[in-house]
Amino acid sequence: MPRPMAYSENKDCRVIVGCTEFPIQKPNNLAEQQMTFSFYKNTNTLKGMIGIMQSGTISFISPLYCVSISDKELFIKSQLMDLLEPNDVVMAYKGSETEQELQKISCKLKCPKFLKDCIQFDATDGIENCKISNVRGTVKRAISRIKIYKYFEVPIPYTSLHNINSIFFNVV
Repeated sequence: MPRPMAYSENKDCRVIVGCTEFPIQKPNNLAEQQMTFSFYKNTNTLKGMIGIMQSGTISFISPLYCVSISDKELFIKSQLMDLLEPNDVVMAYKGSETEQELQKISCKLKCPKFLKDCIQFDATDGIENCKISNVRGTVKRAISRIKIYKYFEVPIPYTSLHNINSIFFNVV
C-alpha cells in the first residue's frame, strides 16, 4: 500500500494521535451521569485515545475514561509519553495543550496552526496545515475501523463497563 504523501515528508513522526468517544447506556447514578455526559455527542460516553503509525496501523490504545477528562489529561494518563524517545514527533489534529508535556521529554508536537490575528496563512503554513489535515483523515479511518464492530454500534451496556477496557483492547 503506498504511503500517503503527508507522511513521506514527516519521516520523524513517531505516532499520530486522535481521541474518540463511545456511547454508553445512561447510568442510574446522577454523579456517573454527569461524569459521562458528552455535550459534544449529547449522550453519555466514554473517551479513548488511539495512536497510529504512518501506515495507518493502530499502534497504541489508551484505556477508556469518563468523557469529563480533558484531552491533555487523557494524553498524560495514557502513558504514551513513556513509549516515546527524544526527538520523536507526535502529530495531532489539535493538542497545543500537550506541547509543553512533550517538550519536557525532548519530543515535539506537530498540529495545524489556527488563524488568530491574521486573515489568512502564508503559503508555507497553508501547505503544512493541509498535510496535517490529510493525516486527520487517516486517524478518522482508523477510528472507524474500531467502531464498525457490532459491540460499539450501539451504546455499551452499563453492566459491561467494569471490563470495558479488556473488551476494547481485544476488539482493537
